[in-house]
Amino acid sequence: MALIRDAPGRSLIICAYPSFGYIMKFGKKSKQPGVVALREKGVISLRVKAVAGIISADQLEALAKTAREFGQGDVCTTARLNIEVPGIQQADVPDATAVLSEAGLVLGSTGSSVRSVVACKGTVCRHGCYDTFAMACLLEEQEGGRPLPRKLKIAIAGCPNNCSRVQFNDIGFMGHRYPRFDEDECSRCGACQLVCKEDAIAVDDEGIIFVSDRCIGCGDCIAVCPLDAISIAEEGLTLYLGGRAGRAIRLGTEVPGSIAENDVPALTQRIIAYFAENACDGERFGQMMDRMGEDRVFRELGF
Repeated sequence: MALIRDAPGRSLIICAYPSFGYIMKFGKKSKQPGVVALREKGVISLRVKAVAGIISADQLEALAKTAREFGQGDVCTTARLNIEVPGIQQADVPDATAVLSEAGLVLGSTGSSVRSVVACKGTVCRHGCYDTFAMACLLEEQEGGRPLPRKLKIAIAGCPNNCSRVQFNDIGFMGHRYPRFDEDECSRCGACQLVCKEDAIAVDDEGIIFVSDRCIGCGDCIAVCPLDAISIAEEGLTLYLGGRAGRAIRLGTEVPGSIAENDVPALTQRIIAYFAENACDGERFGQMMDRMGEDRVFRELGF
């Protein structure tokens, strides 16, 4: 890291991130990633990145050791599933960080950067339409911690139950899975009708009535069919852009169409690169969209 004076009373701080190949420049004082100031002067909390909220048993032991030796004996979780160890003296940060690093834990998800990717447990959940853990880890490895004009949050939901609230994130992906019915194989058991919360399916002696306009693509009817009479007609992800929560709430705008799972990494990279190039300092993705116009942003992103 280098400190350069580029104007009277103003410092330009340049931080190199070798693992990402990025250079971050900003005009405010440097903050060590993952070190969060608390109310008491000289006391901080260490924020550990937990992609999709996943922490191994060995890493939990390292967190407990850090909390006992350097903190107050407690750990807490953030709203984005990261883990913090509060009550650490600023002078103990190097030693505490070393204990965490030995366990493969990385500090971060702070500042104007790509924050830790949040994902629901769609990988193991019976409602999940795709491997949310794998997708979160892939995007984190690809983009996590990248310096930007303002923080950028990514959320991944495995199905329309939307446990990770993707519309409240700058970039949000929601899995969906739409059904195809084979009436010749159907036994008229009615399991699909019972599981459908949208009343999109009705089963009687004459066959199946499917109201596609009511279907939200949860895929539960596909999973519950005992005879495999319901197959996947279409699956993929719905993309939302520009969402945020907090003091100024903005729901993410749904991008028309369906995104193939394999296209998500390259698409995310393109979206973040566009944000880095077009956003003003201190401007969130949704604010950039409002300033530039959603139609223009979507068009230039290729939607």
